[in-house]
Amino acid sequence: MNFCVKLLPVCVGGLIVLGGRAAYAATPTSTPAPAATLTPSPQQLATFQGSAWVNAHASSGPIVAKISDAVCSEPSVAGLGPDSNTPLYTVRVLSDDMRPGCGREGAVLNFFVEDQPASQTAIWHAASTQFLNLIAGPPFARFGGKLSIRRTSSGESVVPIIGDRLCGYDMTGGILGSVSLYDAIVYSAQQQPGCGVEGAEITFNLLDAEGNVIAVAKEEGVWRAWDGISPSQQLNLTMVPVGGITIPSVGTGDARQHGSGPWGTLAAVLSGAGLIGIATAAALRKRTATR
Repeated sequence: MNFCVKLLPVCVGGLIVLGGRAAYAATPTSTPAPAATLTPSPQQLATFQGSAWVNAHASSGPIVAKISDAVCSEPSVAGLGPDSNTPLYTVRVLSDDMRPGCGREGAVLNFFVEDQPASQTAIWHAASTQFLNLIAGPPFARFGGKLSIRRTSSGESVVPIIGDRLCGYDMTGGILGSVSLYDAIVYSAQQQPGCGVEGAEITFNLLDAEGNVIAVAKEEGVWRAWDGISPSQQLNLTMVPVGGITIPSVGTGDARQHGSGPWGTLAAVLSGAGLIGIATAAALRKRTATR
């Protein structure tokens, strides 16, 4: 554009000479267009869904997927499973053309739950949705099934016992019609000394909301680490009512303990109460005559 006017004494291109001084005419500038927001196509994504666990507790915390050192996932989204007790995550993992160093066919993904590495890995496939439960921290066993007696309150819980130690908690006080259900998590010895190792026998007690033992199961389980792929071990429990005793909490430092709280050894409690040898103590050791 020629910015000169005929009244000016000298004009050469955009250079204007006024009274012996040179000045440049203003050049119009254009406003840069905003950067386009890229929306990944299905071919540029792999989606993963499932439950996530940290130290034997279900987690709704952030999930991150990496290939080598590259963070390749969008922020995870938390939801709830069908039973409304177990959180579920959804995370989308980007392709290499969306984020350099990321997804390409056959690439191995490593996952982190609340910044802790999960033991599970996966393979990136474009336009796929994979179900994957993630476990970070020590292993644990998982049992579920029906109870032969109906729970009378949501505060009642089925607790797993190994030897004379309480070694886990009940995730649900679920009732399906006239049927009571349980979903027990059983700690490993890595998480709580004296608890689960492969092949260890597990007994189950039903506690009321105050920690009283109100029934003992006839059946026993065997501790096997849950791999996140297999269903939880199904074990229907025939509960035998017993006289209630209160088991006081001694604390383990785990602020996320479920149920009525962390516990000490049952034998020590019974001994201190002078109850060793009675039918209730025998039931807790699975030697009750009703078996």
